[in-house]
Amino acid sequence: MPDPCIAAVCYRSGPTTKGILKSFVQQMLNQGVDVQGLLQENLLNDDGSRWGVDAVDIKTNAHIPLMRPTQFERDNKRCSLNLAQLTEATEVLRRALESSAELCVVERFSKTESDGGGLADDLMALMASGIPTVISVHEDEYEAWLHYSGGLAEPVDGTLTALMAWWDRAHAPS
Repeated sequence: MPDPCIAAVCYRSGPTTKGILKSFVQQMLNQGVDVQGLLQENLLNDDGSRWGVDAVDIKTNAHIPLMRPTQFERDNKRCSLNLAQLTEATEVLRRALESSAELCVVERFSKTESDGGGLADDLMALMASGIPTVISVHEDEYEAWLHYSGGLAEPVDGTLTALMAWWDRAHAPS
């Protein structure tokens, strides 16, 4: 079994790694790399407030509506994650594994995964396969991430330069 090749990009609340991950994916695609996985896109109201979240399949650009909170959920700060749609997102990761993608990018490891749900099983299978994988992790979940990944992921700064340097190391001849 190949050694895991995992980059963990830790981020804080507020500005996230969304733009950096998107730029990294685009740069890899421009280089002809078979990049697969999931990015997230916030859906915003006219006033700039978030009203939903989509997972975006990197390979097909298909949008998977993960969160569409009701007024009750917003008022009571309840989780509005759509588990049925999350199942569709896991299929994207399975396809990346089955097709032996050159690179997989997953935005993001969260409490759902740290509790063993969501994308957890598919992330573990991807990482165990040896497919280079980039995962964004919120700082509040970083300790859970370290436990989950067994400390095998390389922490990478949330910059395009750092991700490109990680990619170069991941593909350096052994």
